[in-house]
Amino acid sequence: MRNLFRSIIRASSFFRKEIFEILRQPRLVATLVVGPFLILFIFGIGYRAQARTLRTLFVVLPDSPVAAQDIQKYGETLGTQLIYAGVTGNQTEALDQLQRGQVDLVIVEPGEITSTLRNNQQAVLTLYHHEIDPVQVNYITYVGWLFAGEVNQQVLRTFVAQGQADSIEVHTSLQAAHENVAALRLAVQSSDDVLVKQKQQGLSGNVDAVSAAVGASLLLLDSVQHTAGANGANTAPVKSVLADLRQNTTQLSDTPETHDERLTRLDKIDQDLTDLDGQLAEFQSIDPAIMVSPFRSEAKSVANVQPSISDFFAPAVLALLLQHLAVTFAALSIVRERNVGTMELFRVSPLSAAEALFGKYISYLLFGGVIAAILSALLVFVLHVPMLGNWWNFTLVIGAVLFTSLGIGFAISIVSQTDSQAVQYSMIILLASVFFSGFIMSLDMLWEPVRIISWLLPTTYGTLLLRDIALTGAAPNWGLLGGLIAIGLGLMFISWRLMRRLIVSSQ
Repeated sequence: MRNLFRSIIRASSFFRKEIFEILRQPRLVATLVVGPFLILFIFGIGYRAQARTLRTLFVVLPDSPVAAQDIQKYGETLGTQLIYAGVTGNQTEALDQLQRGQVDLVIVEPGEITSTLRNNQQAVLTLYHHEIDPVQVNYITYVGWLFAGEVNQQVLRTFVAQGQADSIEVHTSLQAAHENVAALRLAVQSSDDVLVKQKQQGLSGNVDAVSAAVGASLLLLDSVQHTAGANGANTAPVKSVLADLRQNTTQLSDTPETHDERLTRLDKIDQDLTDLDGQLAEFQSIDPAIMVSPFRSEAKSVANVQPSISDFFAPAVLALLLQHLAVTFAALSIVRERNVGTMELFRVSPLSAAEALFGKYISYLLFGGVIAAILSALLVFVLHVPMLGNWWNFTLVIGAVLFTSLGIGFAISIVSQTDSQAVQYSMIILLASVFFSGFIMSLDMLWEPVRIISWLLPTTYGTLLLRDIALTGAAPNWGLLGGLIAIGLGLMFISWRLMRRLIVSSQ
């Protein structure tokens, strides 16, 4: 018991020493804490998650069937993605403007496309740009896909509108059919077989004309709707009534019927004509855009909060700053002891490597905890980052991040010969954390073998755990937290072995 008490006394001697070492370097503290936080803060308020707007010049070739006003209409439908910069027939001049930076994008329409379509090939809208950034190249490719889709949709809408316009002309044939039905009813009632036969032929001709006109329009519209994925739902009622009308008219002409049966059949035909007229009127009232694109998407989240971009990245910023702080201070700690000759004193003193390392751990954990409390307060109460979870869970994760980060820092400090080496190794850890911890991009975007690096970094665990606690209110993932602490314990053991060897080998 006495030995344990003495060990605690010897380890606690580092508390005051390490804290005063830090406080004697206020510029270093400001550089490591305020500097990165200020840079990330400015980046956060300056970042805008908006798609780039492209100044777009359209080229309409002389043999093109597309009018300039149609091109302008297509360009304006993409909203803020494209700024309509005009239309020209000179492709060379358009590309010269692109080279001079007067426009960002040149879209050349395919010209005369009849022969291309007859060869069962798609006409190509060519997009010229001057980008070398792969992200911007992909973005322009995506904009081109959107633009081609809008042009295709406009073509389909034109076909649908034409089909609706053709169906309006059927109204005249329907009126003539109604008149023939009325005349045929009178002929049947008067038992005038000659007139009945004459009016039946006239009615059959009217129905054939209606069927031909409506059938052609419906065939076109069905093709359009199948292309758009609507499965012909809008034309089904019209086709059903038209089929009944044909059947009743055929039976009236071909099947011998009594006087009353003929009148009943005529009533059905008259009702079919009325229904068809109503169905066509309803069909004509539907917006062609709805027929071509009957569906739209609407994303709804069931999460407790919808954070902004800065709020979403705030936990990652906090984890990254705390890791960088702990790694840097720990990395400079032991190498500084070696440079000033303190290791020789440790070797001849009753102080063990475990006691020295434990004292340093406690000192930097306390200092890192104070910094973490200040940064967390700034994020939540000044920048109004949501905090939906439990503060104790939040504190536990921060403590685990600091503990594991200190293990990395002490390992770096023991293997480094100079302060410069320690700082360089710390910067390598920082760069690795920026690129591999999920700070910039999701871990899902990394190749799986590369993710091994990600899961060796405290920032990776801190980002995921703090984000879940703060932004969703969930309890920490105990598997992740256990993995983080296990890495910290492993690093602590490695640091202890290296520290012990360093003290023993000190001259």
